[in-house]
Amino acid sequence: MRQRIKDAPHSHLGDLTMTRIVIASLGLFLASLVLVAGSGCSSQSPILSHITEGSEAFQSVQTSGNPIPKEELKSAVGVALVKCFQAGVVFGMMGGSGVAVKKLPSGWSSPVAIGVVKGDFGALIGAQYLDIVMVFSDAAAFDKFITDGSYFCAGAEGTAATNTVSTRAAGAPVKSYVRAAGLYGAASIGGLGVTFKEKANAAAYGADATVVDILNGKFPQPPGGIELSKQLESGT
Repeated sequence: MRQRIKDAPHSHLGDLTMTRIVIASLGLFLASLVLVAGSGCSSQSPILSHITEGSEAFQSVQTSGNPIPKEELKSAVGVALVKCFQAGVVFGMMGGSGVAVKKLPSGWSSPVAIGVVKGDFGALIGAQYLDIVMVFSDAAAFDKFITDGSYFCAGAEGTAATNTVSTRAAGAPVKSYVRAAGLYGAASIGGLGVTFKEKANAAAYGADATVVDILNGKFPQPPGGIELSKQLESGT
């Protein structure tokens, strides 16, 4: 068998290499589906798990070469912070979780747990980790994000190394800061689908708590919420 491979045409060896790449990437894709299904589950309380992921995403962006300016955070009306993993072969899937918070006269609101999911179809291969912070400068835009469960964000091309970009969707009063690590063909965050994690929010605030009421300051900060607010206030 070894002799056959040695004598095989170079094109055949290339086919074997590509097959291995496809198989490896398919494994990453299947792993990403598991991540999407289990996103937000850990030994921590559900809401604290989401807060931790949001906080880590924020720290990742703020320690990059393109952090969010403190002035932009001060003037923001709301932010969404999520950690994601994206992978696929031809068909790609991105999933992750984090939190959304609203700016109130008294400071940042208690966080609501969110999840994100996105599908791509095309010449895709590879995997990528993404830390995303969406900064909203308009109250109506943030309300749309909350009520519609999705929001268009401009794309960010994937690279073979850690990279940070900031993008603004055309005509949309939201700026997205994305820190990407890995290799993914035509990676983008356009058309994210957002879901609100009802179980996590209910466990933290009660079964009758609504997303709107939480973001409007009708519930006290859960564990981890005050620390996240301090991060956003300081910009670090």
